Amino acid sequence: MKFSRILRTLSVVALGAVATAACGDDDPVVVVVAPSPPTNIQAAVNGAAVTVTWTAGTGATSHRVVLTTSGESDRTETTTGTTADFAGLTQGSTYAVQVFAVNSAGEAGSSVTLAEIEEAEPTFVVVEGDVLTNTTWTADKVWVLRQPTFVGTDCGTDGNKAGCVQATLIIEPGTTVLGRTNLSQGVRGAYLVVSRGSRIMADATGSARAPTAEEVIVFTSDKPRGQRDRGDWGGLIVNGMARTNAGDEAQGEGDSGFFGGTNDTDSSGILRGVRIEFAGDRVTPSDELNGLALQGVGSGTTLSYIQIHYNVDDGVEPFGGTASIDHLVVTGIGDDSVDGTDGYRGFIQYVIVQQRGDEADNGMELSNDGEDADAQPRSTAVIANATAVGADEDFQSGEIAGANGDRGVQFREASHYRVYNSIFRDFGDAGFCVENGGTVVNANNRLGGAMDPQTTLDIQGSIVWNNAGANDSDENFEGCSGYTTAQNKAFFLNAGWKNMVADPNLRAGYNNIGTQSSPPDIIAAAAPAGYSAFDLSTIAYDGINLFAPADGRRLESTDYPGAVAPGTALADAWYNGWTIWSVDGSDSRANEAGN
Repeated sequence: MKFSRILRTLSVVALGAVATAACGDDDPVVVVVAPSPPTNIQAAVNGAAVTVTWTAGTGATSHRVVLTTSGESDRTETTTGTTADFAGLTQGSTYAVQVFAVNSAGEAGSSVTLAEIEEAEPTFVVVEGDVLTNTTWTADKVWVLRQPTFVGTDCGTDGNKAGCVQATLIIEPGTTVLGRTNLSQGVRGAYLVVSRGSRIMADATGSARAPTAEEVIVFTSDKPRGQRDRGDWGGLIVNGMARTNAGDEAQGEGDSGFFGGTNDTDSSGILRGVRIEFAGDRVTPSDELNGLALQGVGSGTTLSYIQIHYNVDDGVEPFGGTASIDHLVVTGIGDDSVDGTDGYRGFIQYVIVQQRGDEADNGMELSNDGEDADAQPRSTAVIANATAVGADEDFQSGEIAGANGDRGVQFREASHYRVYNSIFRDFGDAGFCVENGGTVVNANNRLGGAMDPQTTLDIQGSIVWNNAGANDSDENFEGCSGYTTAQNKAFFLNAGWKNMVADPNLRAGYNNIGTQSSPPDIIAAAAPAGYSAFDLSTIAYDGINLFAPADGRRLESTDYPGAVAPGTALADAWYNGWTIWSVDGSDSRANEAGN
């Protein structure tokens, strides 16, 4: 009788938590079944903690609560009640919350509820004075400059100046530094200066790669996103001990201190994965602050993956020195995007320039010395793989178009620069120009077959297109002071230099403004037919005309023109994801008030 009772019990289909079966006068048998799912799941967030409540599932003897988020192990609590607490959650993360009703027969899970943990309200620190000891600015705080702030005290041309104070400022990945904008009339705007003999270590990645949006170190305005503008604060100035042709030492613009010396391999630290936004200061018409001023900076300095956005004066300008930059983005600049003078002898490779026609000058203005063509050392720097987009509305149809924008690349003031494998299109006056006496001499020396960078200038493997509204006409060239339109054209198109007047095939959207999450596609679909690149491996690091960076970087040989290899998907472009593009900072980092 017992055996047949068991068989009948197993055949019962129970619809509740338990079922009973009887056989004649025998006692009933209880069968446990899996519980029903919990309902009414609530996740109450309090800072970095969550309290989860629910209505118990029918038949449950306990409940298991699981929190899941990307990149972390699951967090689990088991309870016989209907509430569970979780603390120490990651700020800025979203957790999927699920509650399981459990008994001896099994379990049933609820639907998923999301719990969003907000970013921590950043603590902000006003930097009250100069940085005169080794100091670290951490990413958990926002650092506010309210005045000119110097790292260290000037150590002179050789590091031995009386009163020298050497200091190192370390800035952690993801840190935000703000420049105060609401200052009293007549008070010098906020900016940061690295003095001779001191260092800045702003290294977002620690390796030769692009930063993420979270890693990039941001120098920006203290205005809310959507209200930022050129000239909100002063910018970043680095003073080094490398030689310039402005004398044994020179004084920087905007009272930014002395620079220059005798140590061409001097190190001022690392700027890697850095964005400088809405900076610059027009002290006087001839005394202005750039977004990034490199004043006598030596080849021991690492400069990589840098963006200068919406500066009131030049974007980046080396005043002499020997430091090199790779992966540079310069956008919306109020004057020249890339400038250089005073005997600069480093290299700049992989450069994106996108003008905004509301206020712009040259894409590149490359000089030696306007007063002394023989000033030593000479500006023999190399620029390679630039894509420079002008914005003059007469010739430009994209979102960036406006009334301003002059020349793509201008050699002036006895320049000895060398430009290779680059693209210049949509500038208002010309794509290429050699201007004034000493520069003309250098150009003619090169036309005559001279190769020495000390007596020539050079441009090879480069493309001009649609400048001054012309595609394949002479209007891509301009008669500058001392060099006619015909002479500029003849120089650029000299046989054997592999330059072209040709459509560089930039993809649609190259002239849009874009955002950080959706940047403009400033990439060629393909190189023009018949294009041939200049061989960058032939350039010598001779310690005279070009210095090799101490960190091992070198010019990379490319077989294409422009900053990004043609055909590269935008998602894979080196500038994607960490650069901003808006005119008002709406896609930038939040300030200390969280906006």
